[in-house]
Amino acid sequence: MQLHYQPVVRTADNMVVGFEALMRWEHPERGYVSPATFIPAAEETSLINNLGEWALHRACDDAVQWPASVRVAVNVSARQFTNPGFTAVVANVLTSSGLEPERLELELTESVFMGDSETTDSIFKSLKELGVRLALDDFGTGYSSLSYLRSAPFDKIKVDKSFVDSCTQQDQNSAKIITAIIGLSDALGMETTVEGVEAFDQLELVCGRGAKLIQGGIYAKAMPQDEVLQRMAAGEFCIQPDGPERYRADRRSVFRRIGLIHEDHRYEAVMRDLSKTGASIEGLIGVPIDTGLVLDLGAGQLAVCSVIRVQDAMISVEFETPLVSDGAGGLVTRHRVSPYALAAAGMPLASLSGGSNSLTISANASTSKPQFLQVTVGRH
Repeated sequence: MQLHYQPVVRTADNMVVGFEALMRWEHPERGYVSPATFIPAAEETSLINNLGEWALHRACDDAVQWPASVRVAVNVSARQFTNPGFTAVVANVLTSSGLEPERLELELTESVFMGDSETTDSIFKSLKELGVRLALDDFGTGYSSLSYLRSAPFDKIKVDKSFVDSCTQQDQNSAKIITAIIGLSDALGMETTVEGVEAFDQLELVCGRGAKLIQGGIYAKAMPQDEVLQRMAAGEFCIQPDGPERYRADRRSVFRRIGLIHEDHRYEAVMRDLSKTGASIEGLIGVPIDTGLVLDLGAGQLAVCSVIRVQDAMISVEFETPLVSDGAGGLVTRHRVSPYALAAAGMPLASLSGGSNSLTISANASTSKPQFLQVTVGRH
């Protein structure tokens, strides 16, 4: 097991004010194993308490070697938090490491509130008596309740990466949620850290909405303690942002024939890559940027999108609503539309074949000339 540390940077001057400790496991045969794989397994057993205590010890021992102005944040699972001896563990770690309590930040998720409320309140009280800081992690992604903030003595709220990933898309709800969380945190006298900022368009947006602390790849990835100390020795407490101008979600290469609907015309095209937020499509010439389209992905899946880039017969589109995982490594629309419901609403459909539910506008239904030139695409 290892701990890597990702900087938390103050936007006013790009100074590092803290690090989040992130657990890493390098297996001798499987290589690096994702925390999303081994942490849930550890939580199902008492191993999470051992791992959590080890992480606290290691993080505090490492943080003592940093400047006194730099804090360390350590994630705490709900099972750890409700362990009767957890407060004693934290106290012992602080004593053995010599770290000032206010430099330790414990990151908790909303799941800690699912247990007995009296026990939870008692643990909160005892931790605050130790002098450590408490942060509410992943706020807004679970069963969020403002009563958590009223009853729990949090010092910080962390804006989850999922909101940042989609904050620059056409659907501005994520940006509004980020604004609301920052405003709520400010009103309650809490700090806010915005996680997962990877590109300059995201950085500009969240800073414009009032973000004062940023954690994300645009400043630095998580790094081992040796690298942290090397950077500090070189005087690198100030990190200039560096990343792409625009955020693009991870894309996977595909070769998938789809329908593309514009006004009352349907075109056949090939999807070349796909992500939750957009796709690249080949097969149409003459499509202007900002053109609104509907992709027919089959099986009743319709994705509303707009064109953001054009190069010859290749267009890139951005979805109005991000796709979601199908649980088997694929991406699908959030909802499927019955073609019969569309027909009832007046959309002309040809006969369905093969049970695919692919939607086809009949040739005699078009009342205008097609605006784009369709070209044949093969594998290459």
